[in-house]
Amino acid sequence: MFKRTTLVRSFRPPIAHIRAPTRRRFATEPPPTPPNTQSRIERFNRRLPKFLHKYTNALGSAPVSHITAFFILHEITAIVPLLGLAATFHYTHWLPGWFAEGGWALEGVERFGKYFKRKGWIRSGEAEEAELEVEMRTRDKAWNIGEGGVRLVVEFATAYTITKILLPARIVASVWATPWFARKTVVPLLAKFKGMFGRSKGKGTT
Repeated sequence: MFKRTTLVRSFRPPIAHIRAPTRRRFATEPPPTPPNTQSRIERFNRRLPKFLHKYTNALGSAPVSHITAFFILHEITAIVPLLGLAATFHYTHWLPGWFAEGGWALEGVERFGKYFKRKGWIRSGEAEEAELEVEMRTRDKAWNIGEGGVRLVVEFATAYTITKILLPARIVASVWATPWFARKTVVPLLAKFKGMFGRSKGKGTT
């Protein structure tokens, strides 16, 4: 009996030779997002209404190419309507009344008034005149805008208001177009820059 127990114990495999199963990493698993990119997405989400987070939260685990594509599209969907609407208002001499009044219009007047004055595109005092015109529009429902810098500031402020109201549609459109834009534009550009950097590095070592 003692010999049989000893024989069974002798055939037990050493514990040190038993390895825990390792987690297999598949080729389709996206690389981890850099911390600075994650913090940028978090800051971006804090500025958005909560109902838009369901569209942008997935960017936290997306590849860097998709995140870059989204931010490029987000800027495009802001700049194109802003410039297009401002040009339409300027050349048609028409302003939509509801969008050209209220708090958002005043915010746009202050923003573009300071920017245009810093660039030297309007005279000193025209930004304050534009702000006064928007305030009078809010109270009296009547425009008295002439030509020049005052009208330009109000036109851009109105275009800014409409572009800001379109933010939910812009976010949804940007998220929807992100995979296609990343595949067609961002990924080829990143590959091109990587190839150029690799060639220049190789020449430097020779």
